Amino acid sequence: MEIDSVISFLQEIDTHNIAKMFRGQANFDWELLPSLARINHDSLESRYESGWEGIEMDLLNTFKQHAVRYMDKEPKNKLEWMIQAQHHGVPTRLLDWSSNPLKALYFAVENPKYDHVNGSVYVLSLSSWAPTPEKVDADSIITMKAFFPVNINDRIASQEGCFTLFPQRKELKEFKPIKHGFAPETDIVNLSKISIVKEAKADIRKQLNKLGINDLSIFPDLDGIAKSIRRQFDVL
Repeated sequence: MEIDSVISFLQEIDTHNIAKMFRGQANFDWELLPSLARINHDSLESRYESGWEGIEMDLLNTFKQHAVRYMDKEPKNKLEWMIQAQHHGVPTRLLDWSSNPLKALYFAVENPKYDHVNGSVYVLSLSSWAPTPEKVDADSIITMKAFFPVNINDRIASQEGCFTLFPQRKELKEFKPIKHGFAPETDIVNLSKISIVKEAKADIRKQLNKLGINDLSIFPDLDGIAKSIRRQFDVL
């Protein structure tokens, strides 16, 4: 299904009435993969006999070492540490979603750098998910798990964020993406992909802005203010 306006998008979303998770991506060809999977693992193989598990441990321990002094409230468990690390750009097994389809649409169109390619919004329906991070053991899951985080920062709250967590890979093999139309994870009911027509991206940005969905509302911090200013002055 291709959409070219907010109205046509909402009409399509109405056909997915059990869907609760949405993810927008600027390029239609991008797979559903966590940021950890984008690390060049071939160059690290000789350093990490324990595979992805060792890489993840080092990433999180380094983040903890330097981040804790800047936090008012220390995360309570590994998964909350992963959420904070993901929020600040450290690669993790987490994949960001939103429970608000219009906010997912924003991420599919927000960057003019990708106006030359179609975007996408993935629509995910699940049979169940964990209500809080405390119900998810990040080290023992064997299938993908979905959960709502405790709103540990304003950005997650503003984006109405939720997450999927990929199971740990013991060996340094490539992560398998969640595929459109098929996924081996037992808790997935349906996974659909909506195409956002490239020619309509600029107009959709304007339509979303009129609805109050823009850089300032999605990123309620100094980064959002700076991002909005760059947009106004066409800073590349």
